[in-house]
Amino acid sequence: MTKHTFDFSQAIASGSNPHDYFGRVTIGDPLIAGDLLLRYADSIIAKHVDLSNLQSEPSQFFGPADPIRGPKEVKLDVPYIACLHDKEWKSEVLIVSEHKSAPNLYCPLQLGVYALLSLYRRWTDAGRPSSRRKLKLPIPIMVLLYCGEEDLPDGVICFQDMFEHIPDELKPLVPQFFLVVINLRKFHYDSLPGKPETQAVVETMKRAFDGTLAEHLPDVLGRLTTIPIDDRILDLIANIAWYSDRVTDIVPEKIIEAVTNVVKGKEGVEMAEMIKNGIYQQGIETGEVRGQLKGKVETLLAFLYAKFKSVPKEVTDDISMMTDPTALDSLVALAATCTSIDEIAKALK
Repeated sequence: MTKHTFDFSQAIASGSNPHDYFGRVTIGDPLIAGDLLLRYADSIIAKHVDLSNLQSEPSQFFGPADPIRGPKEVKLDVPYIACLHDKEWKSEVLIVSEHKSAPNLYCPLQLGVYALLSLYRRWTDAGRPSSRRKLKLPIPIMVLLYCGEEDLPDGVICFQDMFEHIPDELKPLVPQFFLVVINLRKFHYDSLPGKPETQAVVETMKRAFDGTLAEHLPDVLGRLTTIPIDDRILDLIANIAWYSDRVTDIVPEKIIEAVTNVVKGKEGVEMAEMIKNGIYQQGIETGEVRGQLKGKVETLLAFLYAKFKSVPKEVTDDISMMTDPTALDSLVALAATCTSIDEIAKALK
């Protein structure tokens, strides 16, 4: 247990929406990602792709290099390489996936850019050959994992949907590809498919948006009592506890109780104490910073309401979740000069 310090500073410093951060760190586990794609995605994927041995895909870079930070890095929640079941072709599959807590029309653009950058990197690394005999590119499959308050259609989202109108005769000339949508809203708590750890992740996401996570945290973690509690599961428990603290009003005692019901004995008590310290001690140390963040958020929202009279709920939710003071300062400056709330919404993406 001594190596599990459960330091959540990276989560807080990232400035990410807690929903998206939780999706990234949990589905970043290839065993959970593979099981999720196997049990929740379109069955055609599992029919043709071996999801049992996913390999992480490196980050991609694009755009001019910043003189201090270097080139901009493209990071997605679940970029993996897999293989086809049909060994005769020896083909790889690039699985590009992103977790979203709110619908976004431009997801095909986001995932498409990542997939193309990955393929382009392979082509350039191979010396830009002109023949498939010298380079066999992986087959790209793009997946959108969605769990949010608003409805999102099942099935697929296509690239051409981003455009307001395409004349029928032009459609064959416009690039077209599809995103597979995994809409977690349609799955019921009493019949969640997959391994216990996958079920725990999915239930955590769903209950966070239902507003029932604090009440049902013991049930969520209880799904893990049927499997060995190794280091991977310990990290998952810690991430679920952190996420519960960030998106609910749960008290420390409830988290400790839920954790010790899963990890028994002295080990469970030690782990619960480390998780509590990781979450709450850090909260004490950064209390002043959080107070400043809250003040910036409230000031920005008040200004937007005064200027535009009406602010979409998605915008207010995204701003309320922000933990990066520099990004908030940038939004304040933008709010002073922008002419529509759409400019703020665009900057939040």
